[in-house]
Amino acid sequence: MKNFKLKFSGGFTLIEMLVSLGVFMVVMTITLSAFLNVIDIQKKTEAFRKVNDNLNFAMEAMMREIREGRKYGITVCDFSGATFCFTDKDGKVINYRINVKGYVERKKGSEDWRRMTSDGIKITGFSFSVRGGSSGDGQQPRVTIYIGGESGEKEKFKSRLNLQTTVSQRKLDS
Repeated sequence: MKNFKLKFSGGFTLIEMLVSLGVFMVVMTITLSAFLNVIDIQKKTEAFRKVNDNLNFAMEAMMREIREGRKYGITVCDFSGATFCFTDKDGKVINYRINVKGYVERKKGSEDWRRMTSDGIKITGFSFSVRGGSSGDGQQPRVTIYIGGESGEKEKFKSRLNLQTTVSQRKLDS
């Protein structure tokens, strides 16, 4: 019989396949973890954008009205805690409060309360401080507003933001 030698000119050995599969799995694991981190960062960024937009809107709206208002005061309502009130440029009483569900609300005159912040935003702090509010005290009336809030469902993705500003009355105190 003739002696035949089989020659394999192509293909991989079992060990080469196992090594290449191991390297592929390591690369895929690193890539997947990086991808999941990017998704987590995107969720955290979205939560921050949401809380930032809501608190900035509420703060800007309050500042605009307070700047042209007068007769600033802090009253205590029967069920909702502290409410900030003042008279606007048209002579109507404006009230701001945080309700029991954690939303900032606004009421003009005898209208119903209207929400200023959206769902998914929890107000963690809300206060007003009035200086120079008494007529004839020689100080220009000014109101310091503090508002804090958070957004995000899971603790890992929550974003918190605190804003504070001082607004002075546009018209000189007489």
